[in-house]
Amino acid sequence: MDKSTIAIARATPKCDVCTAEAGSILHGHELQARYQPIADLSRLGILGYLTRIRMISASIRCASNLLGNVCVQLGILRQMTRASLKTAIDGFAAQSDSNLLFYSLPQGAIREVGVSLASIFAEELKAGNFPCASLVVVFPSSVGFDALEFSAAIQVAAQLQRQGMLIASSDFGCFRSRNLLWNEIQPDFLILDEHLFDGIDRHAVNQSMLAEQLEQAQGMGRRVIATGIITPGDFQTLKKLNIHYAAGDFFGRYNQTPTRTLSAAAHKAMTVQYGTRHIADNRTGGILEKLLAKPPSVTPETKAEDVFVLFEHNAALRAIAVVEHGVPRGLIARYEMVDNMSRPFRHELYGRKPCTRFMDPQPLILDIKLPLEEISETVVNANPRHLISGFIITNDDAYVGMGSVQDLVREITMMQMDAAKYSNPLTLLPGNVPINQHIDNLLANRETCFICYCDLDHFKPFNDVYGYAKGDEVIQLTGRILSDVCDAERDFIGHIGGDDFVLILRSSDCEERCCRALEHFGKEILRFFNADDIERGGYVTENRKGQMEFQEIITLSIGAFKAQPELFQNHLQVSVIAAEVKKKAKAIKGNSFYINQRDYSIVGAA
Repeated sequence: MDKSTIAIARATPKCDVCTAEAGSILHGHELQARYQPIADLSRLGILGYLTRIRMISASIRCASNLLGNVCVQLGILRQMTRASLKTAIDGFAAQSDSNLLFYSLPQGAIREVGVSLASIFAEELKAGNFPCASLVVVFPSSVGFDALEFSAAIQVAAQLQRQGMLIASSDFGCFRSRNLLWNEIQPDFLILDEHLFDGIDRHAVNQSMLAEQLEQAQGMGRRVIATGIITPGDFQTLKKLNIHYAAGDFFGRYNQTPTRTLSAAAHKAMTVQYGTRHIADNRTGGILEKLLAKPPSVTPETKAEDVFVLFEHNAALRAIAVVEHGVPRGLIARYEMVDNMSRPFRHELYGRKPCTRFMDPQPLILDIKLPLEEISETVVNANPRHLISGFIITNDDAYVGMGSVQDLVREITMMQMDAAKYSNPLTLLPGNVPINQHIDNLLANRETCFICYCDLDHFKPFNDVYGYAKGDEVIQLTGRILSDVCDAERDFIGHIGGDDFVLILRSSDCEERCCRALEHFGKEILRFFNADDIERGGYVTENRKGQMEFQEIITLSIGAFKAQPELFQNHLQVSVIAAEVKKKAKAIKGNSFYINQRDYSIVGAA
């Protein structure tokens, strides 16, 4: 044994095995990456993944910090950092779509590797064709840092941010680190160590102290991620502390493959606490939330050469927003910037000048709350240059991120395919599947609504006499009339099949809307009958037994009731009452409306 091996053997158990395993990294042995999802509570989705790197062999993988410690003492931490980053990127890029990868710097990397860490990251991301904007570099705790390490950490963080990567700090609540390090480099995320949540749901004082620190951090624009969330009690504390991102076994364990879904317990709890992200109704608001990307942005004072470096280190970056005090001022397109700066002497002439020289002062800007119709109209009428550079996404004029036209087209196409798959081919209205989903989502979202079951009376004899073509016209007319009385922003209409429709109204004036539909239908249906039929109130035709029989003019019956989330659990329970109120409405002669005031508490208890 050489001296370094003897020193390690004295410090750690099984050191000879650990040393051999750590040394094997240099000889091509595989590392293993494991990923744990970070829940985005407000969107009921996944923000990104925390990463752990271990040896596939038996010993070092049992202790997460042991690999780094052994590599420090062997002097191979630089190689291990490069190998572990490559492992994390390769395993993640093959499985995940557009989530963030949180990669933790190994303990000792700042001290042992220093400012050259930034070049290691740039090289590995370029080799793996991994977008810089999708990587979050997690800096370890700076407890014990000396002045040189603080200086190196500042330089590394600044270089990583210039390349387009995001930064996360593990020093939450550390006054010394905040003043010496994170006041210099603003982290994008603050990560709460899991020990902060150990039993916090049972200690009101600890919650209060943590809440004050969180309020201060969030007030500075930092996104806070809580880790170590294990129990339902921990989850409830997140809501109290207004934390929107969290990880832990409650949401999902570390896995070799990044999971695309959170645990069933987490999804149920998030749906109850935060509501449903995507309500399957006829509104299309929220589409920009799905497309939202958060590439690096710059200020008007940023030098042109710094913007050029961002493009140079991130091949997937198409444009960069210029933001001043949280408000977008323009957009710098990749093609324009690179084309101009690649010409002779352009770096010397403009490199040190503000980037606004290359800025498009009239970018395409879309508010995140816009419905699909307005988004489509705006994009179609926009200048063709935006098809390449993309668009800025705002929330009440405040910059929140970017979106690409290609992603928008893909999302619209998928929505159209889903709508076509489950829509009624005659009326093009949503069919049974989206109807049931919509009811379930409203109930899960704790939203009260009126269920209105609509059915045509005396329709079958008309269809038999006048033929299916005329019958189809009547059904289409009914669909149009019912659609006209719905509030496009709040209400939903579905076509169950045949001559049955359902209205799901969140508007408070349910009865007035239904009566308006009945009045309109009563007038429009008359054009399908001649004057004599209208005068008699019907027509005479032969029934199935060959006997002449009087048939009344088609009328519309609507049965309604209030579906309260505390009383109904799902669409199956709702459908039972819907059939009951429809029957009551059809028992009333003519165009009729029936609303049930019965107490359904027994249904909710079932």
